[in-house]
Amino acid sequence: VIIRTDSGQGTGFIIDEDGYIVTNAHVLADSSGNLATGIYAVNYGGERIEVEFIGYDNELDVALLKARGNYKSLEFGDSDGVKIGEKVIAIGNPYGLVFSVSEGIVSGTHRAGPNGLRAYIQIDAALNPGNSGGPLINKQGKVIGMNNFKISGGENLGFALESNYIETAVNDIASKALNQTII
Repeated sequence: VIIRTDSGQGTGFIIDEDGYIVTNAHVLADSSGNLATGIYAVNYGGERIEVEFIGYDNELDVALLKARGNYKSLEFGDSDGVKIGEKVIAIGNPYGLVFSVSEGIVSGTHRAGPNGLRAYIQIDAALNPGNSGGPLINKQGKVIGMNNFKISGGENLGFALESNYIETAVNDIASKALNQTII
């Protein structure tokens, strides 16, 4: 899904049939770093979906949203099994080009991110502003990461938060906000 706010846009994906959506926390922030207002999602058919903000993990840059209704969801794969050279696709909304897909390979695993954690998959699939929060999918169709950032000035040096970290962050957010786990 596309995630839109009054101050920007990015990407997210549905992780549960009950309408839970994950994205990057920075997608939901305004230029001052505060939670933006007017958050909603847009599905592949162009339908606007109202969402509720559930919570976020600032260290991992993960946010959890909830849409009413039932949806098809993506399934997580085990990021500990990701291999260098494995083919992947990154889905996103780069520069507003909705539901774009770029293909690449895994260039490295367990790379350190801005938070110092070795929790990122390095990819050569093109990532641009708007790809943040989108799924990184392996050839089995499972989410192995969430597109997060790229190195400025570098060509095709993208990084995705590993799926095992996403699952932990989502369950921590849900436990605190909803007193339950989701994944």
